[in-house]
Amino acid sequence: MVNLAGQTPMNALPVLGLAEISAIATPEVIFGAVKEALIAHAEGRTQVPPPMVLEFPDHAGDCHVKAGHVAGSPHFAVKIANTFASVNNGLILAIDATTGAPAAVLADEGKLTAWRTAAAGALITHALTPPHIDEVAVLGTGEQAFLQVTWLRKLRPINRVHVWGRRPEAADRLCQAFEDEGLTAHPDALEAGAACVITTTAARSPLPLEAFRNAVHVTGMGTDMPGKHELPTELFADALIATDDHAQCLHHGDFGNAVRAGVIASDADLPVGAFLDTAAGVLPGPVQSDGPRPGQSDGPRPGQSDGPRPGQSVGPRPGFRGDTPNPHPRSIADLTGVGATDAAVASAVVSSGLGNRFRP
Repeated sequence: MVNLAGQTPMNALPVLGLAEISAIATPEVIFGAVKEALIAHAEGRTQVPPPMVLEFPDHAGDCHVKAGHVAGSPHFAVKIANTFASVNNGLILAIDATTGAPAAVLADEGKLTAWRTAAAGALITHALTPPHIDEVAVLGTGEQAFLQVTWLRKLRPINRVHVWGRRPEAADRLCQAFEDEGLTAHPDALEAGAACVITTTAARSPLPLEAFRNAVHVTGMGTDMPGKHELPTELFADALIATDDHAQCLHHGDFGNAVRAGVIASDADLPVGAFLDTAAGVLPGPVQSDGPRPGQSDGPRPGQSDGPRPGQSVGPRPGFRGDTPNPHPRSIADLTGVGATDAAVASAVVSSGLGNRFRP
């Protein structure tokens, strides 16, 4: 039913549940939507307002509200993602970008957020880690620790995983989960280290420095709100730094923690999407940088995209491969979660889901 304004009444708003979403949102769909959104964000073709965070310390909970739109997409989205007592939940409202009418509610129980986070981390970890490296260390023992490794494995061979967690029993459980996936896993990340390190904790003070002693690439996933701090600031010295959103990472990411500590300048980063945008569509290996973009600011005004203006260069083109010496001691990707990726994933699911529902 459609009202006189051409809009669907709210009581007829489609609601896609987790089972229907899961059938549509394959890893291929998620990877494709997230990659294109990150590239668009790097090129200034997105709208991403600052995120909102609500904290509920009495219930070990927090709520993140994010929104975004990728230019040309048929939908924009507003997302609510909660974590209470280590249990994730939430939903996404997809809205028609041409009429403003609500298109669908995605009652995803927080899974689309988990999957888009896994995809974003895997994409940049793969892009910046030398191709011969087949072992990773993961710091953290929750759902995202498992997903970061298993989704990275969809892009490159991974044979060994080193795990660290504050609770030994949780680290042992995660190792067993990896073993069930056919990986060799040991709770020895502090002792063994690895060339590729992924952090997925809610730490509010830096993680043990010894875990990073062999790292040539680090992806930080957990510092996604003010007050969190995973990566030791000294890691950023002379590193090649990629951020998913310059303003967010400067405000409440580990990139910003390093800037405020005086380790690096506030314009020392390049956008994650720049390392994913290759003419051949093949993800590059380690990328050489000749420094920050000329004239790069400390961040946009609230509501402004952190990417360059349309047509502005995003800096040196990726194309630096794993067999070329890397002038940096390591690369670091700081990811805080970008609303444009939520919107892109939601639009892909809604476009397919509603088409399937109403196809004769």
